[in-house]
Amino acid sequence: MKSLKYYEKNRHATWLELFFDLIFVVAIGKVTHTLGHLHHGHFEQEQLWTFLLLFVPLWWIWSSHTIYSNRFDTDSNLHRLATLFLMLLLIVLSARIGEELEVNYALVIACYFGIRAIISIMYISSINKFDHRSEFSSRLGFALLVSAVISLSSILFDPPMRYLVAYIGIFLDILLPLFSWGKLKPLPAHTEHLVERLGLLTLILLGESVISLSGGLSDIQWDRYNVMAAITGFIMICSIWWIYFDSFYLLSKNESSMSGHSLIYSHLFLFMGLALLANLIRHAILNDIAMRDFQITSIIGMALFFLGKQYGYFIAVPKIRKYILQNTLIVFSLGGLVIFLPRVEYILVGLTATMICYVLLNFRYR
Repeated sequence: MKSLKYYEKNRHATWLELFFDLIFVVAIGKVTHTLGHLHHGHFEQEQLWTFLLLFVPLWWIWSSHTIYSNRFDTDSNLHRLATLFLMLLLIVLSARIGEELEVNYALVIACYFGIRAIISIMYISSINKFDHRSEFSSRLGFALLVSAVISLSSILFDPPMRYLVAYIGIFLDILLPLFSWGKLKPLPAHTEHLVERLGLLTLILLGESVISLSGGLSDIQWDRYNVMAAITGFIMICSIWWIYFDSFYLLSKNESSMSGHSLIYSHLFLFMGLALLANLIRHAILNDIAMRDFQITSIIGMALFFLGKQYGYFIAVPKIRKYILQNTLIVFSLGGLVIFLPRVEYILVGLTATMICYVLLNFRYR
């Protein structure tokens, strides 16, 4: 039996983990695409609910597999086969989500249950992996399997009750790793590996944002406004990269024995913020969005991105909390002002300038 990669020196993400990230981004891209079409310039309420209801469980699939691999990956044949089969189910799931979710609900929830069952069994099998604390994860695996069964049972109900039952199982899934299990304690997160996984996925999602930007420029008549939006959108994506990775070394060098959940959970908001901002760039290029929808969605996207990014640092690096609070307050104040500019292209320029301002503010600390 192979030893845990947890104890390797200079551990990095495996090739299989990178492959898994690419498959996950395909699924997230399909969910984000639900916001790609507007109805007379407006997002419909059903679109927003579909985006939220699908994004959270997909994020949790990636997060829970990452949390498990961070502690118990052996890169064994069984681990590889389980992960590859999980990826197959994820592809099937992503192929059936979208506007016809209700029509394909039984297949989607069955795929979700299959993925959660695989991850649960991986946790349960960790009892044999050399560390007495793996008993915590074995018990957790059984609990996660129960929550997956609860979600699966939602097919017995009609809407909207089925969504409530499904999300009871999903929320149990998300919260169970935070529960105390008597004297049993989990392994602390392998910080460098976890930070690398989060950074790699964020980088891939930024690449998807560039694809969205490029797609917005195809099949349209170029003018000064959509060219301005495209250039500004690319500068915004570059600014997001700078903001996210400029202080990344602080997380990598964090020596505390943390569980890693603060980083994992905060990235839900960060990833949702990235998805919303990518859509806004595209809609600004196409100029097909109503001003009020753009204003509201831009503020929500900015808020989610910064809250998701800042919270992990706030918990993991206490010595910079003062700078985090000050810089975030300045950015939110500026963002609240620029949304009142008269055109969506000007708002996009203002939001990008706000992000550049944050980059400059960070120079004080450095």
